[in-house]
Amino acid sequence: MLRNKNSHSKVMDMVEEDLHAINKIKDTSESIRKFNKIRYLPPKHFTKNDIVKIRSNLHVSQAVFAFLLNASESTVKKWELGAKEPGGANARLLQIIEKRGVEILKV
Repeated sequence: MLRNKNSHSKVMDMVEEDLHAINKIKDTSESIRKFNKIRYLPPKHFTKNDIVKIRSNLHVSQAVFAFLLNASESTVKKWELGAKEPGGANARLLQIIEKRGVEILKV
């Protein structure tokens, strides 16, 4: 039985493409394993006093601080009153600003 060369190459191309995709997944899982070995610590817990201190050191209003963090002014107010605590990306960003200063945000 003779095979059409074009259909054979299309099938082989599809197989090759799938094999590359599998290798990419394997590479990704290897990267995740390496990343997990680094063990970045979670961001520190920020109290209302910590947030006031960071903002005061920057010499900015709550509105400007909120703008820098891409947060709402009411969120910053709640943090500073202790009614709410920053978490996730906000806590990490506060940690970076506390350590490196607001200049780190310049793009």
